[in-house]
Order: sequence, then C-alpha cells, then structure tokens
Amino acid sequence: MTSTSSEPSALQHAEDAIGGSAAAHDPKEVGRWGPVLELPNVPIHSHVLSNGKLLFWGRRDRPADSLDVHECTPHIWDPNTGETTITPQPTLSDGTKINLFCSGHAFLSDGTLLVAGGHLADGDGLKQAALYNYQTNTWTALPEMNKGRWYPAVLVLADGTAAVCSGSENNVPNEVSQIWDGKQWRLLTPFQGLPLYPRLHVAPDTRVFMSGWLAQSYFLNTAGVGTWTQLAGPGGSRSAGLRDYAPAVMYDIGKIIYIGGGSDTNTHIPTAAAEIIDLTATVPAWKSTSYMHFPRRQHNATLLPDGTVLVTGGTRGGGGPNAGFNDLTPGAPVHQAELWDPKTGKWTELAAEDVDRCYHSIAVLLPDATVLSGGGGEYRPDNQKENDPKDSHRNAQIFYPPYLFRGDRRPDITAGPEVVTYGEHFSVGTSNSHDIELVSWIRLPSVTHANDYNQRINLLNFTPQYNSLDIVAPNQANICPPGHYMLFLVNKAGTPSVAKIIRIGGPVALVSAAGLAREEQAAAEHRMSTAELDRAIGGRASGTRVTVGLTSKCPYGIGACWGGAYEALRNLVDVAAVRPIPIAEDSTAEVYLRGDTLPDLDSWPDQIAGTANGSYHFRGVEVTVRASLRRKGANLELHSPAFDPPVKLMPFDESRKIQWDIRTGARKPAVTAELEAYGKLSAEYERMGDREPSVRVTGPVTKAETGWALYVRNFEITTREK
Repeated sequence: MTSTSSEPSALQHAEDAIGGSAAAHDPKEVGRWGPVLELPNVPIHSHVLSNGKLLFWGRRDRPADSLDVHECTPHIWDPNTGETTITPQPTLSDGTKINLFCSGHAFLSDGTLLVAGGHLADGDGLKQAALYNYQTNTWTALPEMNKGRWYPAVLVLADGTAAVCSGSENNVPNEVSQIWDGKQWRLLTPFQGLPLYPRLHVAPDTRVFMSGWLAQSYFLNTAGVGTWTQLAGPGGSRSAGLRDYAPAVMYDIGKIIYIGGGSDTNTHIPTAAAEIIDLTATVPAWKSTSYMHFPRRQHNATLLPDGTVLVTGGTRGGGGPNAGFNDLTPGAPVHQAELWDPKTGKWTELAAEDVDRCYHSIAVLLPDATVLSGGGGEYRPDNQKENDPKDSHRNAQIFYPPYLFRGDRRPDITAGPEVVTYGEHFSVGTSNSHDIELVSWIRLPSVTHANDYNQRINLLNFTPQYNSLDIVAPNQANICPPGHYMLFLVNKAGTPSVAKIIRIGGPVALVSAAGLAREEQAAAEHRMSTAELDRAIGGRASGTRVTVGLTSKCPYGIGACWGGAYEALRNLVDVAAVRPIPIAEDSTAEVYLRGDTLPDLDSWPDQIAGTANGSYHFRGVEVTVRASLRRKGANLELHSPAFDPPVKLMPFDESRKIQWDIRTGARKPAVTAELEAYGKLSAEYERMGDREPSVRVTGPVTKAETGWALYVRNFEITTREK
C-alpha cells in the first residue's frame, strides 16, 4: 500500500511497535536482517574498496575521547571473515594527525579514495585532502585546498577529475568549488548560498547537477572557471521545497530520485514524499512519484543490482533536541526498510532492523548483493554535550533483500576481466547464461551523512553465449565515469550473482558540455568572491536594510547551515539583495529592500516556510529606516512618503531583541544603551523644539491592524538644528 500523506498513521505506529506487520511475511517478500555485528567504531564514513572489503572511520577512536579530537583511525572490515584491521592514521604532510570526520569522499578512476576536508570543530573544517591506496594501505596528504571544508561533497567527473564543493571553515561556508586533476587544484566560480553536503550527480552532458538540499536545482559546467546556472522552468524546483539530510540517487542514466528529508513548518516532521527528474528529457522537470510508507530524515538509500532503491533507517519524528533534527524518542526512529521500484513508482514495505539508524548512520551495497546498515550517533544534540552513549552505535546489521530468497539458486560468475575500455565487448563466464535476465553494474559505494556521491548504475547490453555472456561496456564516460564497478548478473527469478569488480578506463569518450548554453556566461557579479560580493552589495544598496532573525534547526547554526536560508531570503517579496554572509554569532541575516519601504511581514513567514519548510524558525525582523521625526500626543512617529500610516516609535526591551545565542537557545541580553535609546531620542527631540529632524532609527518592527511599531534600539539624528 502506498501512503498519500507524510503523516504516519496510528496503524503504522502500532506495526512498528511490534516489529511491523511485514515482519511476519516470508523473507522472499520482505527480506531478512541478520544479527547485529559489533564493530570497533561507529562507521560514519564507509566505502567498499575494489578488493571487496569495507573501509570505515568514525568521529573518535574511543567513547571517552573528546568529540573534537584531532585524529582518527580508519578500519578495514572483511565481510567474508568478519575480521577488522586498522590503517595508518591519516596526517598532514608534516606528520600532524588529522580527523577525517565530516569529510567528503569518492573513488578516483584508479581505485584510490579521495578524501577532502575533515574536522577541527563543529562547523570548522580542514583544508587538507588525502588519498587512501588500499593496495599499499597508505594515506598520502595532497596539497591544501583554498579553505577548510567541513561537510563538503566530492564527485568524480566524466574525465576522471574530481570536483569538491561546499563545506565550511569556522562556520563560514566555503562557496568556491575546486577541481582536483591529479596534480593540482583548480578554483571555480563561487556559488553564494551553496548548501553543506550538496547532492551532486554527473549529468549525461558532463555537467554537474545539484539536486538538493535546496529547493531549486542547478547545473555546474566545470569548464574553465566554471559556470553555475539554474535548472530553468517551473519544474526546476522540487515541490517539496528544501529537504536536508535526505538521499538522492541516480537510478538510471540521467534519472534521479530525491527521497524524503527536511522538516515541515508546524510539526517539524520530515516528509515521506519522493520526487524524480529525467535529465535526458528535452525540458527536465521534477515530478512526484509515490510517497514512502514513512516520513524519514537521516535515512540512507541504496541502489540494488535489479535497479530498485532500498531505503533504510532515519527518523520520522519532529521532536527531541533541535525540533526533529535527529529525533530518537521511542517510536520516532524508523526500523522498517522500504523498496522503490522505478518501473512502477511504488514502495514496498520490508523487514525491520533491530537498531536505530539515524544521524551518522550508513548503508552500503556489498559485493554479495546484501546491504550493510550501520552506525548512528556521535554528535551534540543540544550544541553543548554529546548524545547519550546508548545512541552511538558501534555496530552494523546485514540486510538480505527479498531477491536472495527467490529461485533455486543464484547465478554465478566463473570468469571475467579486471579492466575494460569504453564501448568494449567483453566476456563473462556463467553456468547458465540463458537464464540471465539483466546485467548491471554499480559504482563502488562511498557514503556518509545520508548520501553516496559515488553511487550510480548502468544496465548493460548483453548476448548469451555458451556458458558465458558477451557484454557491452558503456561507450561514454559521461554516463559511466571511469572507475571500479560491481558487475552483477540477475536471473529470471530476479536473483543477483555475487559481483565481479571491474574497472572501466582507457580512452574516454565524452559529450562536451561546452556551448550547451552560451547564455550561461555568468555575470561579473557571479564571479566575485563571497567577500567581494558582500562589499559590493553593501556599497550599492539604497533600500531599507532589514535584519532577519532565523534559527536554524540544524544544530550547527545559520553560519554553517546557510544555504537554505539564503535561498529562502532571495525569494522574499520586495527583497532586492541578500548579503551573502550571515551574522552567525547573532543567528541573523541582512537583506535590502527595493526602496525605502518596510518589509512585508504578512507574507515573509509563509514565503520562508514555503521554500525552506521548517528548517529555519523565523524570529522576526529589525529595520534601519530614515524618516522625519514628529510627535503625536505622547508618542514619537516616523513620517515618510514610503510608508503610510506613520510608524509609531516605542521603547526597546529585551523581549524584542532578535539577536540570538544558539549556545543558550535564548535572545542575547540587551545592553544599557539599547534600553535607553528611546528615552534619549525623545529628549533630543524635545531639545530641538518644533523642528522635525531627519533621523535614522534601528530596531525591531512589528505590524498590527493599527499600524507599524518600531522599537528603538539605536538612532542617529542626521539633520540637526543650526
């Protein structure tokens, strides 16, 4: 049954409490979970190497360590024996140890793992990048990037280079993307408002496609200095709006599904909605597919050999610390797995795992066609102390999908090449070639924070031979970036073989993205650095300056979690410009209106919610306006042709302050000068007699049926008596 609402039903809650009605069914319908496997660390970052083993690391080596320890020990787990070994600790080139927690990563074409960024503190990332070579079990430090990156995305491109996008340094987003070409870094045009861990994919025309977290989708042409452009048309935005901590999967060439995530405005519950897009269409546009059975946030999505998409873990709750960011209250974590079939667009409810798998959990496809689901925990739920130790899971569980319980036996692969080239016909041995229905290969997993940037699939053309298959490799790297893939044979019963890991390389055939859109030439403003753009906006802005109070539901604050707020502010009515750097210490942002008017407070809260959903709480606004000062009875008023009726001035008090301290979760205290500002302005007016001075007043503003009220926090008289 397919749900039509993101709100879980009472029946669904009851089913979860008893293990789910699906758990009573045959495993060939719902699959089966194996026992919980203990691991030496929380597998927050996990990667299937080209030898079939799993490389993983967590936030800290020991539970008693600081959450901000500056070292880590990656482990290797052998799924065949269950044994774990360690790798050397990654370091800077001078030997200083580093922590690769909250880094980004993807496999290069030769099978080495590129890891960019890492952890100094929440919101503060490393400049360092490193390579891991599984054949020599060594880490190698690369040249430093332009700035630190905490929560960056890494994507291997069609030409074998790698794009590194986003991340933050000292809670300031790094909005300059870089390309690693194997020798050096190349800087690209900044993208103001780039979200952390943006969901990226190599599009069939070789551009990078950003499917989320933002509502609006974008392309990045990495040629030259790089060009960012919006996906045009009304279908260029996902109808579900900003949905963070949700996976996006390219489930076929150019076809992407974006699944769940985010936070609804009032309930803070994530969505069960899923949306799909086909980048090969003449006019690509997002459209809805069936809803999941459960709303989910912090979940994982895994491509399976038969082309279906498995979703595991996540929370459906809207409570707990940070209002649903990672709600672990009983009944909120979703243990039931679900399977999406792209042929029907429907979701099937599967068996339930035993452990909460929410924030910092992972799921990876193993070469034997099972899925390892593990991790969760290791964070500060209230920005001050770590989560309850029982919520950090140094373990994993293997899921055996339903296809492993169908048919008499699995297909086998008796022989196959180690390397193929683009467009090559190659032979793979199998005992029953005429029973093979499908041949697929899936790029090796490299997953963290609810997404796998390495993940993609190709369905390969093949011809049965005697005890073998003649298979045709993809002919273009833009639909199959170079690197290692797990090749699966799927029989007529739908059961896959154990994979043969094959690398595709050799001459790279590309469809060029150059000239796709000459109108994509970016304006000079878009080539500015963020600091340059900030200065330019402040220098030319002539409209009312509005300070907007926004509390991010992300526990790392608006400084690091800026992208969704920036997108929402840009879409507000009457906003001419947004300063691209938020005021992180106050949890505020600044915008400029198109004239000397006042903000549309009737529309803004709904508009912010419409774009960013419940990811940010709107606390109100403060304005700086210039007008004539008059007295009406006992009250002071601001008069200007730009607003009617006049604005009534009021004494400022601490309850009106929009500047926020995320550490205490409270308004910042008012200082004496702020509390006395109205009285001083009134006294100054009285001293000037009957004159009507021009003043610039700053303070929170509210609107009621009787008109506007501005609570004076600061002022300057700009026309004085002579």
